[in-house]
Amino acid sequence: MRSNRSLNGEWLAYGKNEKGEAISFKATVPGCVHTDLLRCGIIKDIFYRDNSNNVQWIENTDFTYERVFSVDKLSENAYIEFDGADTYCDVYLNGRLLGSMDNMFIPYEFAADGILKVGENVLRVEFRSPISEVEGKPKRKGCFTTERLYTRRIQCTYGWDWVDRFVTMGIWRNVRLSYHGKNRLEGAYITTRNISAFSAEVRILATFLDFENTGDTVLVEIKSPSGDVIFSRERKILKETLTQDVSIPSPCLWNPSGYGDQPLYTLTVSGKDFEKVERFGIRSLSILQIEDEEGSDYEKRSEQLRGYSHLKGIDLNERGASFTVLVNGKKISCKGANWVPSEPFPSDEDPEKVTRLLELAVAGGINMLRVWGGGVFASDHFYSECDRLGILVSQDFLMACGNYPEEDSRFVDALQREAKAAALRLRNHPSLAWWTGDNENAVDGTDDTTDFPGYISATYGIAPVLSELDPQRIFLPSSPYGGNKYSSSTRGTTHISNFMGDIYKRTLECDMSDLRDYFSTFGGRFIAEQPTMGMPFASSLKKFLTDADIYGENCYMSEFHTKHNPELGEITLYGFIDTLTRKIFGEYKDGADRLTKMQMMQCEWVRLTLELMRRSGGYCSGILYWMYNDCWPAANGWSLVDYYACPKPAYYAFMRGAKPLVSSIEKVDGEYRIFVSNDGEEPREGRGRVYIYDFRDEKEIKGRSFTFSIDAG
Repeated sequence: MRSNRSLNGEWLAYGKNEKGEAISFKATVPGCVHTDLLRCGIIKDIFYRDNSNNVQWIENTDFTYERVFSVDKLSENAYIEFDGADTYCDVYLNGRLLGSMDNMFIPYEFAADGILKVGENVLRVEFRSPISEVEGKPKRKGCFTTERLYTRRIQCTYGWDWVDRFVTMGIWRNVRLSYHGKNRLEGAYITTRNISAFSAEVRILATFLDFENTGDTVLVEIKSPSGDVIFSRERKILKETLTQDVSIPSPCLWNPSGYGDQPLYTLTVSGKDFEKVERFGIRSLSILQIEDEEGSDYEKRSEQLRGYSHLKGIDLNERGASFTVLVNGKKISCKGANWVPSEPFPSDEDPEKVTRLLELAVAGGINMLRVWGGGVFASDHFYSECDRLGILVSQDFLMACGNYPEEDSRFVDALQREAKAAALRLRNHPSLAWWTGDNENAVDGTDDTTDFPGYISATYGIAPVLSELDPQRIFLPSSPYGGNKYSSSTRGTTHISNFMGDIYKRTLECDMSDLRDYFSTFGGRFIAEQPTMGMPFASSLKKFLTDADIYGENCYMSEFHTKHNPELGEITLYGFIDTLTRKIFGEYKDGADRLTKMQMMQCEWVRLTLELMRRSGGYCSGILYWMYNDCWPAANGWSLVDYYACPKPAYYAFMRGAKPLVSSIEKVDGEYRIFVSNDGEEPREGRGRVYIYDFRDEKEIKGRSFTFSIDAG
């Protein structure tokens, strides 16, 4: 078997500092300029207070990375392979140009025959500033700064309303010297074709590059979750593709957390020069989209939602329809949040931190995460852990909140390459529920129109590739998606965050005493973004702020670490949540009281919206909060778990509301109505009691007991 030579590890980097003086420093690959400068002490703690202002010069500077490596002997078909580079750069080997890279999201390989030599070799990667690279291009519409729309790299670290601006450069994934042989394996795709009382029918499709009919063979082997070999067969490679159907008797089915176990099988496809190992689960997944029956409670709820002012001119659906996830034929109540990169520099992501975040998610009742389109395709470790833990994943392609240059065929070609790389890497994960074309580019789109942002990207860039490489998995052109328009609430997926402007305006103008009733005007069949904001615990705040910042009257640093969305108006996001908190909980006694009340505001926000979803009787079958984790140390931020992987108080509000059996109270026409919701797989019986309690005199005024019996789901 041919061996690869890793070129990770210590490199040398050089460029210029803030003063324009030449500098050189030790670099680490995978890595990036910011993390290398931090390790070398050239820049200081960029998360502390407003230190990040001091490193903005980096994005306008060019940097070069270089390493020396030795080769004992030469073989044919040598290549230098990069799994990821950020972003605009030229690659030289021994002073000769191998080629260029301009897309952070795809791997590259460069032929090295005739340039690689026995003995010492010098590999050099010259990075150009991502900012100067797009200077002079026409300004495009989009949220926040929009020069990012031309560059295929992580979008959120150009600055968002929850992370500062950190535009970096570097070799952020693995790099290696490799040797290619004939009939090398491009991918091994395994799908569940059918599940019956007798067996599961799975199909394996292996694809080969540089095919040559040499008589080479490939061994296809499947092991059960317990490690026993349950299928093994050697096949000849007769063409570019090889198909093998397998019947697996008495299959162990993979289920989302809370709905069963997560057994994983192992597929191994091995040949003369390769071995590919894939873990997979046997499961079926579909989305139930049934139109509301005339006169039904669902139809009445749809009519009610369409009547609210924030949906006028947006929800034009004549009839609503469900959006219910089915796994192995079971309805799944999807409860979760949106996942963003756990670091502003993805090369710095820690697998242990990812595991902690995902285990916390399951412990808190989360069974679904949406990987948001302004970040990156997550690490292999992330998806493998979601497989292990039973977390369904909705995966965006990497565009967010903007009008991208779809008119440029080179841009569409870049999306096709990204779709291919993502599909080949991720398609065997049972946790991967569906693909989504982008985040919020196509909010004004419909299935019967083409003149909206995102249409070309989804239709001509991404969809054809997925149709070929991952045909059994659902592809939604955008998020939100479904109905007329895609941003409507009574069909498809919904982003309540699209209506933050309405929430923002009303908070500033009204006393918000009707918060519970007001939140009930926002609904959907599957809420892919439900916004919520609040503070972490003081123990986390003290890692990047001083006590005076946290508890003092001057809240500048807390505002700095909250960030802002200028489209919402002049008042900052921190100012918005501060206003809402005081209107709900009253004026602050002191800084500690302010912190507690801002934490409790998010708890109440989560509680009310999650209870609303739970008592909808299945009208809403999913709610994903914006957002689950943080990309940098945020103060009054959107997440349920902070940057340090510590739960915020609101995490516990989610945990309570996501339990299989919950109760909630709603006031309707002067009556208090008690609801019990059961997301479990078994019917439940119980008893409850509702009462009025006088906290001043510490006594109960009136009470009433009841019993209940409730079916599963």
